[in-house]
Amino acid sequence: MDVRKAIEARKSVRRFRDGGEVTADQLRLLVEAGRLACSWKNDQPWRFVAVRSGEQKKALSDCVPEGNPGKKAVERAPVVIVLLAVPAEGEVHQDKPFWLVDCGIAGQQIYLQAVELGLGTVWVSLVDGPEVCRTLGAPDDWECVGLFPVGVPPEGSEEKKHTPRRPLEEVAFAEKVGRALEL
Repeated sequence: MDVRKAIEARKSVRRFRDGGEVTADQLRLLVEAGRLACSWKNDQPWRFVAVRSGEQKKALSDCVPEGNPGKKAVERAPVVIVLLAVPAEGEVHQDKPFWLVDCGIAGQQIYLQAVELGLGTVWVSLVDGPEVCRTLGAPDDWECVGLFPVGVPPEGSEEKKHTPRRPLEEVAFAEKVGRALEL
């Protein structure tokens, strides 16, 4: 699948097929996709923790607030990839934490790699980040950027409609905001 097709096929998947496992090779490709992301000044301020044990997934699920639709996905997915940031290895410029942007790029690459592999995931970021870090034994100065529960999507999920996107004319301009981008 080319990148454009993966971008168009990407959906938030919170339910997974029973018995649909994520192989070691697939997991390696997912983590490698994140590791190979670009980062400002090549800082690479990310770490990835793959969680397969039911006990550890339950502990991560407990870090997700009730009512968050990703909570059950974290507990039930065959594997959860936790994206952690090491802010001290990244940069802050003009009060913008570029380490967070860098980790966002890594997370999106994991997402697109999952699609290319025929897997589904969702970015769960409304979590108790400090508790996620404690659960995983991460140092106190690390940050949790998100949880990616990964599995095989249920049958028929490819027919699920995408959520609407704003029209291109509303979000893309030429030379100045408000000036139409003629394509």
